[in-house]
Amino acid sequence: MMEKFFETFSDPAEVEHHYRERNIEIKVTPLERGHFCYRKHTASPAGFFLRSSQMETPWSMEVGNESDSFLLVIPVTGRADWMLNTRESAPSSPYVLDYLSVKSARFAPMTRIDTIVLPAEILHRDLAALTGQHCYKRLSFDPTASFSERDEKVILQIYVALKCLLASNHDAGVSPIAVGYLRQALVSMVLERGRHNFRETIDGVRDDSLPSRLRRAVDFMQAHAHEPISLAQIAAEAALSIRGLQSAFSRWKSISPMSYLKSVRLERLRSDLCDPSIQATCAQIIYKWGFSDVRRFSKAYRQTFGETPSETYAKARGTRG
Repeated sequence: MMEKFFETFSDPAEVEHHYRERNIEIKVTPLERGHFCYRKHTASPAGFFLRSSQMETPWSMEVGNESDSFLLVIPVTGRADWMLNTRESAPSSPYVLDYLSVKSARFAPMTRIDTIVLPAEILHRDLAALTGQHCYKRLSFDPTASFSERDEKVILQIYVALKCLLASNHDAGVSPIAVGYLRQALVSMVLERGRHNFRETIDGVRDDSLPSRLRRAVDFMQAHAHEPISLAQIAAEAALSIRGLQSAFSRWKSISPMSYLKSVRLERLRSDLCDPSIQATCAQIIYKWGFSDVRRFSKAYRQTFGETPSETYAKARGTRG
């Protein structure tokens, strides 16, 4: 999908230098003589960091410094063995690693893994929003089986959607709103469905569905619909936990918070399409509001408004759709 964007390294020293420039200290050791080949592609749209790594030859690495982040690892092919503080881990399905606990890793030939970097500060902030209270202990995931089989499938679907979005919008740039949806979906899966030390706390969060707080959430969404706001930000503005916010919307509006936000953006998008003073193409307006698949969006738009976006756009400007 994104093969043409990969960088190729044939010297272990090049790999070490490459990561050193990014404040990551590693020691690379080839595990066979002669040929060495490592390929990688990194994307970081709207604060989202995804790295695809291909180890065409076997090698190992030792970690030389600490990075305060968690890694959501998606194994694709081959095998990666991680040496952590107290155990080894080599899962074949999606898992979460605390980078602070990683000491070394060993990669078999023709191994490919995709890694989504989740800064610890952001993950703990969203955890606090989810539980409605400050979390004094660090998150600790089971690195051998971080998710159930059913949840793994959902994570893979979100991951594939993210890669498709990045590939289809590589030249034009990626909509921060669209990326925000996928980031929120991934973080929600990691925190709400992952096997970690706060899972019981999250499952035990009480519903708090005060209409006044719901109004604060609605007002915040209306004011910031043009920005890539997250579920955690909305909950914090309403002084609710994420669970409480979701419950409030379900009880009083029969819709999820993010679905409501999407409906607000849809109305704003239609308003822009109907405004001939806006100097932008129909596709640019759609993209601006976080809808990256124009064809799929057009079908949904027609179901809601009885016409396609291009027809709305053309009518407002006195041209043919």
